[in-house]
Amino acid sequence: MRIGLFTDSYRPAQNGVVVVVNVTRCELESMGHEVYVFAPSANIFNKVSEVDKNDDHLIHFAAIRGMGFKEGQLSVFFPPVLLEQIRSLKLDVLHFFTAGQMALFCCYAARHLNIALVGQHCTDTYEYSDSYKLLKVGYAAMSVLMPAAVEMTPKQRANFATLYAFKKGDANWGKRLVAGELAMWYQACDEVIAVSQKSANQLKGIAERNDARFDITIIPTGVNPPPTVSNAKVMAFRRDFGIEPEDEVVTYYGRLGQEKNLAMLIPTIEKVLEKRPHAKLMFGGDWEYRSELEKLAFESSARDRIVFIGCYNHDDIGVLNAVSKVFAFPSLTDTQGLVVTEAAYGGLPIVLCDPLAPAAFEEDGNGLTALDDPDDFANKIVRILSDKELYDRYSARSRELAAGLTEKAQTEKIVEVYRKALRH
Repeated sequence: MRIGLFTDSYRPAQNGVVVVVNVTRCELESMGHEVYVFAPSANIFNKVSEVDKNDDHLIHFAAIRGMGFKEGQLSVFFPPVLLEQIRSLKLDVLHFFTAGQMALFCCYAARHLNIALVGQHCTDTYEYSDSYKLLKVGYAAMSVLMPAAVEMTPKQRANFATLYAFKKGDANWGKRLVAGELAMWYQACDEVIAVSQKSANQLKGIAERNDARFDITIIPTGVNPPPTVSNAKVMAFRRDFGIEPEDEVVTYYGRLGQEKNLAMLIPTIEKVLEKRPHAKLMFGGDWEYRSELEKLAFESSARDRIVFIGCYNHDDIGVLNAVSKVFAFPSLTDTQGLVVTEAAYGGLPIVLCDPLAPAAFEEDGNGLTALDDPDDFANKIVRILSDKELYDRYSARSRELAAGLTEKAQTEKIVEVYRKALRH
């Protein structure tokens, strides 16, 4: 098959969508498919990074960076020209990963060129619209073009028109607008992929509220085991960040975003230390919210037991797992939580607030679900650290769950969705 992958987020951004797109491309190519990636990989002056310059299967757009948040990318392209480019490539399937400009354009292109269309719900833009206000502005602008891209019933057109109505003090207006557009985009797809049960549940609710219908297949994104690391590298890491052998490290690594509910971990570690005095909280990663977390950590009574390691390479995940005892995932907005699978490969028990997002989580199988409350979250962590038999059982199950979620196995399921879409 000849496949076009479309994304509103790409290198140099570092986030889950970029990972998902690259994983999907690499695995599809290894299966013998020809894959083109359409992405905002250039800057506003149309300059592409060295790593992408010679990639003749990367169709890059100039982009205005920093739109809405630190790694925001607003693509700049002329739809008629891009439409002709897609026609010339004779693509069999258009597959978009982000509910933004690319989803809108893919719906338009699929409609005009009669190409199979697959939408993948990778990011919870419905919830994120509360954290990133400019998302609402962007969706309001895109909604004007919706009738040209998507076929709607008369009832849907009437309902969609009501989404524009804004009343002062209406805190839910933006979310209703986002939900309405999501419903129309996914309705235009031949097949829809949800990356978790949480994602599927949300899409079903959005469809019902907007009189839309679409088929959903749940396919969590594959994650391969992190590279094996040497004892010397682990020891060097401990030395660099002051982590002693007796420390019981509670870890979160990933993007330090304000929507991840990470501030809750500061009072959580304070509570954990009351019963486990060797506990330590480690944050791995970076983002614009890091400075606020560091401020909260400095003001905490546990400030000497909180460490920030900053950005890390994928090859370092094995090190982070090796020095950790429990992986803490307090996010309530994640669509799939790929970092949970990475932690599970390291045999880490998981404590989280949202059990429906990560694929590598099983309640009382490899971890525990906590309330969005520092006391309850701390109690769950202490329970795991205090019971060796429970800890060992959770650790073994984490490894088992992760082993069933390889990139190859999950991408093979996506190919089956493509075949279904082509039969429509």
